[in-house]
Amino acid sequence: MTTTFRLTTIQDAVSIATVLTQSWFRGHSQVVKALTPRVFRLEFDDEILRAFRPRVELDTIERFKQDAPTLTDGTLPKEDDYLAWLCLMQHYRVPTRLLDWTENVLTALYFVVSEKQNVDGELWAMLPLALNKDSGVGYAAPLLGNNPILEYLLREIYWAGTPAALAAELKLPDAQRRPIALLPRRNFSRMVAQRSVFTLHPRPDTGHSIPEVLTDPKHLVRYIVPANDKRQLMADLDRLGINYQSLFPDLEGLARQIVYENRIVGYGAPDPPQCSGPVAPS
Repeated sequence: MTTTFRLTTIQDAVSIATVLTQSWFRGHSQVVKALTPRVFRLEFDDEILRAFRPRVELDTIERFKQDAPTLTDGTLPKEDDYLAWLCLMQHYRVPTRLLDWTENVLTALYFVVSEKQNVDGELWAMLPLALNKDSGVGYAAPLLGNNPILEYLLREIYWAGTPAALAAELKLPDAQRRPIALLPRRNFSRMVAQRSVFTLHPRPDTGHSIPEVLTDPKHLVRYIVPANDKRQLMADLDRLGINYQSLFPDLEGLARQIVYENRIVGYGAPDPPQCSGPVAPS
């Protein structure tokens, strides 16, 4: 079971950031106790849906690729650049086998507190190098386009044979059953602003999820954010420049930030913090 603490103040978040300096962070607006990509959650992966549409993940990708060329003036990924297509789809909130993380704990905390303010949320901190070590990649991020485990997880979507046959083709000793952490190309302004990184997952397999793999609290820890503290934390984040407009640097982000600011009806000037104490006049 994942070690769990409480996060109630912005000072808690700063402490987490300055101690867990190599960790990645992920925030949920409500407590779900799991780290599962959306395409593998029950809304897209229950038994009935699998029975009638056993390849719904592949169907989703191909449906997106079918009409995407007519809806953008930008350059789309090459047909066989599977990771780039997944990143593009994830950016537009299509369910994929990617799971979003960020290198910035305050960004993750924003996603905890900005929605569902009447229920507790949770913030996860994960050491990505530990995940990759336990998943067979080694104590490093996989090289994009030059790693057989990464290639396995991407080609698995399209593979019609057995997992063992795919592993053999890629010269792997066994099928890849665990997620890996990877550093994507940040091709969108939101990804840059949010310091986006990803974990890439195979189909869920008992005993091989991130919480089951990373049992050391130095590698994975969870913080519960009480509902009663969400509004204050969101206000504190806003004062630190973590808000709709900074994390979504486009017209949508600007609009949402204006709506948030319009809810502030008054301000009383407080005494300044003394921090380490007063300084004698010079």
